[in-house]
Amino acid sequence: MSFWTVSILLLVAFGVGAWVAHDIALAGAARARADSDSNLRNVADSVPQVLWQGLPDGRVTFMNLRWAEITGASVEEGLGEDGWAWKNWFHPEDRQGLLDDWASARAKGEQFVSYRRLLHSDGTYRWLQVSARPVRSVDGEVIRWYGVSTDIHAEMQAQLSVRAMNQTLEQRVEERAHELMLSERRYRSIFERSHVALFEQNLNDLVEALKPFYLQHGSKLGAHLKQHPETIGTLLQRLKTVEVNAAALRFLATEREAILAQSRPNVVDPVPFADLLQQIADGEDDYWEGVVTLMAKDGAIKKAICGVTIMRSAEGVRAFTHLSDITDRERTRELLLDAREELSRANRALTVGALSMSLAHDLSQPMSAIAMDATVGRRSLSRSPADTPTAGKAIDRIISSARRVADLVHRTREHAARRERVTETVDLAHVIRTSVDLLQHEITLQGCSVVLLLGDERVDVAADRVELQQVLINLVLNALAASQLPAANDRKIEVAIMRADSEEVCVEIRDGGVGLPPGDEHRIFDPLFSTKAGSMGMGLAICRTIIQGFGGHLEARNNDRRGATFTFTLPKQ
Repeated sequence: MSFWTVSILLLVAFGVGAWVAHDIALAGAARARADSDSNLRNVADSVPQVLWQGLPDGRVTFMNLRWAEITGASVEEGLGEDGWAWKNWFHPEDRQGLLDDWASARAKGEQFVSYRRLLHSDGTYRWLQVSARPVRSVDGEVIRWYGVSTDIHAEMQAQLSVRAMNQTLEQRVEERAHELMLSERRYRSIFERSHVALFEQNLNDLVEALKPFYLQHGSKLGAHLKQHPETIGTLLQRLKTVEVNAAALRFLATEREAILAQSRPNVVDPVPFADLLQQIADGEDDYWEGVVTLMAKDGAIKKAICGVTIMRSAEGVRAFTHLSDITDRERTRELLLDAREELSRANRALTVGALSMSLAHDLSQPMSAIAMDATVGRRSLSRSPADTPTAGKAIDRIISSARRVADLVHRTREHAARRERVTETVDLAHVIRTSVDLLQHEITLQGCSVVLLLGDERVDVAADRVELQQVLINLVLNALAASQLPAANDRKIEVAIMRADSEEVCVEIRDGGVGLPPGDEHRIFDPLFSTKAGSMGMGLAICRTIIQGFGGHLEARNNDRRGATFTFTLPKQ
């Protein structure tokens, strides 16, 4: 072979080698770009908010998988209609406002913020904070928008609840919620511009440190670590943070170098991380979330929702961690709990007052009856000769009234102690007769008559005998009072048992008095409302409460000719 031939062959070999080396370098660069794109996609998909990218004309060209998880629609469906289909998932009442806000922001080239309701996969609408910031070219022209949609439904609901309970507290909560919303400008880009604190961490050393603990405790490692929180703190030191965004630095009030050197934030309570360490030791590639308490560099204590996405590959174990600040939300929740406690105290005070008024109202009649019967008995015995039969009847009525007083006091004590009402089988006709007998003196004294239309069949109902008697006596006394007014011309009162159906029985008390007050018929069951001078206005309110407690209902209406009819139902036994 000649010298020239050998030289030509060597040149060809060198050329082929250079060409191959060039292709290998290009392939490596392509793989690096693919890995970078994959990493960015993993970062985007690990964030619990919807991340999106828009063009200057408003079309959306990118959304992460959180969109599909929330709406149940695919990302492709959201990007349909040439980048405008996403608007169809917003509430019809909010849709145009959202588009107007979006158009105004693009026209001004300013930050876009709008609060709107998004349709979720379960058919409900939840409030979102939709925000975006522009990215400009070197010439100052907007070339794209990076945006984030954050679920703020809980905060909105908390504001509404607080507003309903206390107007003053509502103002403070609204101000705090407004401040919180203003501070939640979360994302400027997928990672670096995100307003959510993001960390990329290497877990290789941590996995190695967990192995001896896992060999000893296995699936009970998490329980063991909760009993030894100091071990959790030692293990978390093996985390290695390799990247952190600006939002994390602001959240922890520190510098990037300090975070990368410290490896993990200053954890105040390490116990919540026990389950995360168990999950890592189990070898699961999954997502963990919990509420954690951290200390910033300036000493401020902060609460955050911590989410960790664990990923394993040939290079080892990595995690993408995000921290969402809920410090202000927890303070709002504490305000709400304080308001509820205040309301509870007010309710307890109101209950004591209602019980006092109820007892005063219900004792007035039997105490008056005792006084009158004692007077009758004394006069009967002072006669010559003594009228012992009349005195004996008066004493019997005194005994019955005294027993009723004792029953009422006992029942009020039970209510004050918050004991459950105990219902029993009660003979309704017998309770009606007993109640009317207790009022016989008042009936005779006022020149009225009470007609009982009870039928021959026994009717059993589920009720408390004393409370049912309390209702009947109140209603009959009201009928007696209505029959004594000047406009009344019929002093007959009827008490009737009406068979309503197979499950309920109906009782009617009809009088021929003046009827219900014109214009105020709907108010007669309101507490403290009364048309009688000197009355506390609690009798009918108490009666309705008692009947409703038995599972029935109490109503009143004016009769066609004169007077009124009170009707209540009770469940049959």
